[in-house]
Amino acid sequence: MTGNPDQRASAPVWGCVLIGGKSIRMGRPKHLIYQEDRTWIERTVAHLRLCAHQVIIAGAGSLPPALAKVPRVDDVFGLEGPLTGILAAFRRYPNVSWLVAACDLPDLEEGALRWLLANRAPGVMAVLPDLAGDGRVEPLLAYYDRQCRSLLETMAATGQRRMQWLRQAAGVITPQPPLALRSSWRNVNTPQELGKLAL
Repeated sequence: MTGNPDQRASAPVWGCVLIGGKSIRMGRPKHLIYQEDRTWIERTVAHLRLCAHQVIIAGAGSLPPALAKVPRVDDVFGLEGPLTGILAAFRRYPNVSWLVAACDLPDLEEGALRWLLANRAPGVMAVLPDLAGDGRVEPLLAYYDRQCRSLLETMAATGQRRMQWLRQAAGVITPQPPLALRSSWRNVNTPQELGKLAL
């Protein structure tokens, strides 16, 4: 572990929304899908603003006019998957800890973000929820301490692209969220799944 608890406590927590996936199964950019008169990305940004000092968007793609002034970072060239956006945020803002959220979480609640923050502690590099208690973690609605950058850089340098790799790293905890909050981690990938939502 690097750093001390006082340094960790002083690091601001920002929010990062990941966009720019190919959305092949959905057939259109998921972050621009409307729900209750707002796009999914607008809803996600609004939730993160309740819990974070600042919010940025990582990835390419058009945005609603309401988010035109939100800071953006480009994905890291040469990488694939969520790592490319998460690592881009760490590189641009190295002294920040992150609440990371994918853009396709229509049931995201503030309570889930507060729960992630409540699991922070000295020595905790990341909070990656294990919804089912089966060892599979959820890296796309998770907390990443600023010290976690070293792990992400190791992934990039060694060609490791699967975020599941982090679950075995020292300092990464994988708690199970309360049942009442677990819907926040539900993502939507296809028009059929979208049709089941009460939009």
